[in-house]
Amino acid sequence: MNALHTASRRGGAGFNLLLFLAILFACLAVAWMILLPLAVTRLVQERTGFGIEIQTLYANPFTANLELRGLVITNPPAFPRKDFVEVREIRADAQLFSLFGRRPVINYLVVNMTGITLVKDQRGLINTRAFQEGLAGPSPDPKSPAAAPAREFLIKRLQVRLDRLVIADYSRRNPDVREFTLNFNHTYENVTSAKQLAAPFADIFAPVAGAIGGILPETDAALRAAGGRVRETGRKTGEAVKGLFDALEKTLKK
Repeated sequence: MNALHTASRRGGAGFNLLLFLAILFACLAVAWMILLPLAVTRLVQERTGFGIEIQTLYANPFTANLELRGLVITNPPAFPRKDFVEVREIRADAQLFSLFGRRPVINYLVVNMTGITLVKDQRGLINTRAFQEGLAGPSPDPKSPAAAPAREFLIKRLQVRLDRLVIADYSRRNPDVREFTLNFNHTYENVTSAKQLAAPFADIFAPVAGAIGGILPETDAALRAAGGRVRETGRKTGEAVKGLFDALEKTLKK
């Protein structure tokens, strides 16, 4: 009888311990989900000066899964237009141990964007460049021998959606603001370079090329050449758009 009573007490203690651990892990998970968006927004705001809001952000450090919804990034007050980036959701599933190696492998990545607004202010400063340099520091000169080589990666499946692109140039006496409805939605396989994103973009490239060239003068020549050739079909169209992405990649390279 005493043995049964002792076993019962031990079983009750074991159950209470499991219950306590379950509650503890649940509390830690809730705290992680609540505090992680706050930590990310504070970091981005402090480093860039851009406003950022996140509706929900979930990241599992044990499985390398990421889910982000309702991301809105706004320009600092110095820019005449507030809008910058609006993202419905970003979802990713990576191979955990590859993240510590030289070639990260992502099983799938979904980037669903409502809109992007490129803004050049009266000083000629572009919001994309200001955000990039605030977050990661000034871009190194690709010709410099000290510049680090581009990091290799593999995205097995990449889905990109972009509904709208706005290009606003306030560096002119009369501001030039253009809005393009893109409705771009494409799934890529085995992506190892930004250049692979080019070909499906060709269909919507023609009306956008000149406007981007005005915002990014370093790529203007490449954009004009590509814009004149993008109406051609087949191989020539693909080459023109790839030339554009090469130029943009060099200009905005981190």
